[in-house]
Amino acid sequence: MYSFCLLLLIGLLQVGVLSAFVPSTPAARTGTLPCASSIISKRDSNSNAASSTSTTLGEMKRPLLDQIASTLFNLEMNRVESSSVPDDKGRTGEPMEWAADDSLANKFSELVAGNDLGYKFKQWVADIVAGDYDEEQVEILVNDFVAAKKVTMFSFTTCPFCRQAKDYLEQEGIAYQAMELDELEGNSGNEIRATLGKMIKRTSVPSIFINGKAIGGLNDGLPGLMPLAKSGELKKMI
Repeated sequence: MYSFCLLLLIGLLQVGVLSAFVPSTPAARTGTLPCASSIISKRDSNSNAASSTSTTLGEMKRPLLDQIASTLFNLEMNRVESSSVPDDKGRTGEPMEWAADDSLANKFSELVAGNDLGYKFKQWVADIVAGDYDEEQVEILVNDFVAAKKVTMFSFTTCPFCRQAKDYLEQEGIAYQAMELDELEGNSGNEIRATLGKMIKRTSVPSIFINGKAIGGLNDGLPGLMPLAKSGELKKMI
């Protein structure tokens, strides 16, 4: 029980650092996956389009899991709302300072990212929030998106790590395409996030791909965008 509680605490803290949940609409729990054109809202690096979504979990078929998911979901939505501030580019979200390499948030993110228990807990939560969906179809959509451009990214608009990754790519003149999971229709963002976790063992965002290969997030992963940039490997891959 102690180890489970400790793991739960680690997972909740990590959820707080990396915006674990995506708002979903009531229609999201029907178990029917919309067509690709309706669930994939792509954003190119030269586009500033944005949209809003509701924050209702919707109906789930599993009451106990619904309670757990709803509680965690509401905690996360309240945390994001209370910590959100505008950055120097007018984007609203969690403080950009959290994405700094030496920040406590980043250090904690790296710690949990390298911890198998942390991944398992986050995947468990992601699966609960995603609910029942067509996993095979979502995996196809993920692969199609990743294959469409040399550099692709799964992102949350409020995530400072995601915004910092975009800023770096734009600063370096590297074209990319981002899918904002919190701007997709229905529960699609949560379904994609859960699927990504199963595909690459990483549920955190940003989730960046280069030439179809997962490289991790901003500062951590496989090995991450900034470690690749600092080593000179990023230019070779691009």
